[in-house]
Formats: sequence, structure tokens, C-alpha cells
Amino acid sequence: MSDWKKVEMSPSHDFEKEKELEGVLTGVQTDVGPNLSTLYEIEKKSGGNVAVWGSTVLDSRMKNVKIGEEVKIVSTGLAKEAKRGHKPAKLYEVYHREPDIADEAIGELGKGLD
Repeated sequence: MSDWKKVEMSPSHDFEKEKELEGVLTGVQTDVGPNLSTLYEIEKKSGGNVAVWGSTVLDSRMKNVKIGEEVKIVSTGLAKEAKRGHKPAKLYEVYHREPDIADEAIGELGKGLD
């Protein structure tokens, strides 16, 4: 059994301890858990993988981010008002961009096209 590797979920990112998260979106799982939530897998810029649980606010911001793109998620606090009987929504700003490709890598890719 030595060639088997256990598959484990990445630890969840804690926005209360670290307000910003930067990295590459590596996966999206939908309908996870009893609340049928979305789970975003991100490879952190600083190293390691983390999971981020979606919410109505975060899911709406993440809908245009593609797997493989760089993403920056910033926790901006809580909404000032909440629906009756609910907690205030957690608010986020989301930024994304295509990953940088070095000129050397583009040159290497072009060699095989001639």
C-alpha cells in the first residue's frame, strides 16, 4: 500500500486571521456538504493549498474567475444590515487576472511551431 496516497481536503482559509488571499484558482466543487455550498481550491502565492467556502456574496464575485487564473480575495467586513433572523453577510472584493507567462516560455513554445 506504499504507493497509495491519501486524498485530503485542503485546510480552510481563515479571513479573520488573514484578510487577503492571493493565489491561483485550481478547482471549484459545487453542492458540497449539507448546505450544498461551493468550495474553491486555491494554490496560495506564498505556497500551499487552501479551500474557501462560498457564500452568496463570494459566489457572485467568483462566477467570472476561471480555473488557472490568479485570484485575490479581500475580506471587507460585514454588511451593515442583516435580514431578520440572519447574521450580517460577510463582504468580499475579488480581483482576477490571467497568470503571467515569461517571455522565455513564450519563445520556447514558439520553437515547435516553425
